[in-house]
Amino acid sequence: MENGFKTFAEVISFAVMREEESHKYYKHLAEKATDPFLQTLFSDFAKDELRHKQVLLDLETGALEKMLNEILEKRDDLGMASNMKIAAPDPNMTFVDSLSLAMKREDKAFELYSLLAEISEDDDISVLFLGLAKEEKQHFIKIEKTYKSLYDE
Repeated sequence: MENGFKTFAEVISFAVMREEESHKYYKHLAEKATDPFLQTLFSDFAKDELRHKQVLLDLETGALEKMLNEILEKRDDLGMASNMKIAAPDPNMTFVDSLSLAMKREDKAFELYSLLAEISEDDDISVLFLGLAKEEKQHFIKIEKTYKSLYDE
């Protein structure tokens, strides 16, 4: 399979890993920020990412496997491979670069959850992924506004 995922459980595992990475990343940004508003903003994002991880872990794997098999019978390529590449954060990044990377990460998370919602034939699971996508988009917008207020001329 070209998208790199053989089972839906692998997709969920990948999403869980991404939520863990995002949690660590926002925790790091909160520690790096000197402004109390930004410290709170990124601390809240870190907590949200842990909550997203738990939502994903609570999904029933058997139902997800069945759903993926049905999806794969109808679509050969889910397009996930092109959406998964994100540069690893560098501990020596400037704060502006960190914000840029955070925006990219949130945008990719939004794309992933939107795709999962779109390809899901189970309405409940689709709604769950739409909710996660919405939260990631809200993070993106907040980071974008912060970036623009600090660095946009």
